Parts: sequence; structure tokens; C-alpha cells
Amino acid sequence: MKPRRIACLVILRFSVEVCLRARPALAGRPLAIAQGDLRREIVGTSRDAAGVNIGMTPKQARAACLGLVVLARDCAAELGAMREVLDALETCGPDVEGAAPGMCYFDATQLPAGETQALGRALALVAALGFTCAAAIADDKFTAKCAALVAGGGVSIVPAGGSAAFLAPLPVGLLPLAPGDGDRFDLLGLRTLGQIAALPTGPLSLRFGERARGYAKLARGGDDEPLQPRHETVVHEDRFAFDEAVDNVEPVLFALRGCIANVAARLAGRAQTCDRVEIVLNADTLIPVILAEPTSSAENIFHLARIALESREMLESIAVITVRAAPCGQAPPQLSLFDGSASSRRAALAATLARLRAALDPQDIVMLTPTPARSRLPERMQQATPIASPQDLTQLKCSAGALAPENKPWAPALRLVDPPKPMTAPEQQAWCAGPFRLSESWWERPIERDYYQMTDPAGALLLVFQDARDGNWYLQGVFD
Repeated sequence: MKPRRIACLVILRFSVEVCLRARPALAGRPLAIAQGDLRREIVGTSRDAAGVNIGMTPKQARAACLGLVVLARDCAAELGAMREVLDALETCGPDVEGAAPGMCYFDATQLPAGETQALGRALALVAALGFTCAAAIADDKFTAKCAALVAGGGVSIVPAGGSAAFLAPLPVGLLPLAPGDGDRFDLLGLRTLGQIAALPTGPLSLRFGERARGYAKLARGGDDEPLQPRHETVVHEDRFAFDEAVDNVEPVLFALRGCIANVAARLAGRAQTCDRVEIVLNADTLIPVILAEPTSSAENIFHLARIALESREMLESIAVITVRAAPCGQAPPQLSLFDGSASSRRAALAATLARLRAALDPQDIVMLTPTPARSRLPERMQQATPIASPQDLTQLKCSAGALAPENKPWAPALRLVDPPKPMTAPEQQAWCAGPFRLSESWWERPIERDYYQMTDPAGALLLVFQDARDGNWYLQGVFD
């Protein structure tokens, strides 16, 4: 088995070159890139920005270099440029990692064209995008990065097994040092990676703690961090175009079912799920469908999409319908071989919540949880919490489960009337239980109530009370 080989490309002046791609007229002028909201500082310079150092303020930089142009860092443009670079490098190696702005790795273990030609091709691809970079190949990521930085604007290939020898003369500053560790190494006379690699870990640990082990490992060429290839999110899409525009819901639902089936099949084929589906009518009307539980079930998605579509007051003439879904990153649930009842209940609950969300305002879907520590008043002993998914219900039940059922002062089936509704004094024969005296809030607004359980003429069980301070009767709630 061949040893691992990793290629590294470093665009040394990435921020500057990204800005030059958007403003080519500034080419040939000294440039500096600044970032930061409260205290702006220089994070990148062009080659001809003499005297300007990283960390300076724009004012200091302009004083050091006459005619300097200071531009704000464009993070969005850098992100787009990195995406272009990674797209190009995927033709050089199977696995590509964007480690930092202007720094990329790719797997160079078994390249058919050879390492030298692979690096040459990578440099040409990046140069075609308007960037100047250095490239290197080594056995590990740290050595490859160091080799690329030392190479300047060329190519460096570290022989297999030669990482320690290559790193030995390089400066300690190439290590990912914690604040202050560089000065400590300098005071100890340790200025090269070879000196750190030659020392036993014990003495280093006395001054640098657990970090010493990592420093020594990197200095000896033992970096074993694997590549972390990027995974582009693929948005699954399907569309249906009618021969003639339609204005009733039946043909739209027929086309919608087919589009959703195709999208769901692509999700399931990649072992993916989605928690949101977008339906686009005529390329300009967007109908979002929020799923309470990530799924790739075409039947569940279609059922909720139909509710969302039918809830619209008026359906305009539709010529094209498009369905889009992006994977949410959660794998499909594993089916139990022995008991699927819990999964079935969870799926049913998720479907119910999603139907409610499609028909109601999300803030109207709540779970009432008892809060007896807050107050003994019924209207203050229940807290309404919005519910978005079955996970929320599980968390709320766990938190409410700390109170034993026999210790709960009020039955959970009590549907409160808030505020309490005035009523006429009931007949004594209607009482089922009571009175139960409740006194509270003497420090702010004293409350004195006598609670009763009673039945109304229709047979419903009610919770009522008489205010001892004014003598009036009120309906507090109904037991469902």
C-alpha cells in the first residue's frame, strides 16, 4: 500500500487578488486590505506596498506607504472565489479541501500523471482564474503547507518519508503557535523545527503543557490529520410544464404529485432527507412547505404540499410548476426490526404538526406545560410553548416529567378560560367538590378565592370560583 500523499496550494495574496478581480483598474498600485468593525486592521498587502505590515491600522499603513489604496475585505467575493478554485482543483484529485481562504489541499496519493505534472496542472488552473499561488506535495498536510509557503511562487515536492528532514531547518513560526509561545521558544533558543523535534516531549511539557506534544508531532512530520473533502449540497429539483395554462387545482395536484415523487426518489437514493420543500408556480410565486420532521417520503410531502396549495385563496393561471428540496443533513430514521410502534407514533405526530403548521400560524401551535413553582393560580400555572417538531415535544415532556403526577395540583385536561369569565351564582346541587380556598399575592394584589368543581346543564365538568373579596362568581376552566 502506497503512503499517503497530499498536495497543498497557497495563494499568498488571496484577499488582494480577489479585490483586483473586481477592480482591475487598481492593478499596479500599492494595495492593502483591511477588515474589522470597531478597530480596522490590515490583513493583506500587495507586493509593492512597501512598509505596510499585517496588523497595522489603515492610518498607519497610509503613513508608511504614500499612495496606498486601502480596500475593505470582501468576504462574500472570497467565498465565491474559493468555490471556483475548488471546482477547478477537483479535476486534479478526487478529494479537495478548502482549509482557509487562499489555502487548499487535495489527495495526491495515486495520480496517474505523476506529482510534478499534477502540480503544474493545478497551478495552471488557478492562474487561469487570476490567482498566483505556490504548490507542494508531501506525506502530510502540515509538511505540504510548509513546503508551499517556502516555495514562494513555485513548486516543491517533498520525497516520501522525508518530512522530518525537510522540516528541520524551517523556522518555528510555521507551527500553529498559541499566543506567547513564539516568544517562549525564542527565549529558550529554539528557533527551528528540527530543534523542537530533537527534544524529548517531557521538558517541553513543563513550559508548554499539553501543546508541547502537538508541536513536537508536527515538527517531526507526524501530522496525521485527514483530508476533510468538501461536500456540495445538491438541490433536487423537478418541474412540469403544462401544454396550456390551467386555473384549477386538480391538474396542478396531479403534476405536483409526480414532481414530488421524483424529488423524493432522488433524496431516498442518496440516503438523504429534507425539512423544507419549495413549490414555485410560474417561476415567480413561491409556496414554502415546512416539514416538522425531516423525511424523504413522497406521500407525506405531497399531503402537506396539497394542504399548503389548497389553503391559497385564489389560484392564478399556472403554466409551469417546479418542486425544489435541499437535503437537511439528517439521515433517514432506521427502522426497528422488532418494534416499529414508537417510530410510527413519531411519524404520525410529525405529520399532524406539519398539517397544523400549514393551516395555522406557527405561534398558534403550542403545548401547555404546568409551572406550579410560578404560582398556584390556574391562569399562571400553565405555560404555552410553541411546537415546531416532535423533538420539542420530547424535550418539554422530559422537563415537565420532573413533577410526579400525584403532585400536580391541576389536571392536565383542564382547558382554561383566560381571563376568567363572570357567571351567575350556581345552584349548590351542581357542586361536585369544594370549596377549596386559595390565597395568594398578598404583597401586590391580594387574591382570595373559593374554588368548586361543578357540572353545567349539558353535563360538562367546570372549574369555577367565588372571589371572596367582591363576592362575584367566575368560570375558570372546562375539563375536557
